[in-house]
Amino acid sequence: MTLTVRLKPDIESALALHCAERGVTKSLVVQEVLADYLARPVAGRRASAPNAPARAVEPSANHRAFEALGLIGAGKLGEVSADKARVREVIAQRLAARSVASLAARSSTSAAKTTTARTAASSAGRKR
Repeated sequence: MTLTVRLKPDIESALALHCAERGVTKSLVVQEVLADYLARPVAGRRASAPNAPARAVEPSANHRAFEALGLIGAGKLGEVSADKARVREVIAQRLAARSVASLAARSSTSAAKTTTARTAASSAGRKR
């Protein structure tokens, strides 16, 4: 999995220096720190083993909204990483599809009204 993280300049510099001094990658340091952080006990829950399955947690409203749009999970984005550019592309495609569907619905409604009006006018003309 690829993860992008924004760091403050001072933290970024400290990380680069740490990695250079020890001959390790930034990815390794982040993975180790994250593993340690997740293993720490939190009030109301026990620390879990590194490979233990995560307990179910209710997703946030934002997560549910993005999931409903198909933006959660690379599988729904064509097996491509969901970076900002890809998310924007998918949103643009879906908005375009909605616009086309909306125009088609309006056109069919308008055509039905025109047909009804012509039929009514034709019927009125025959009655005279």
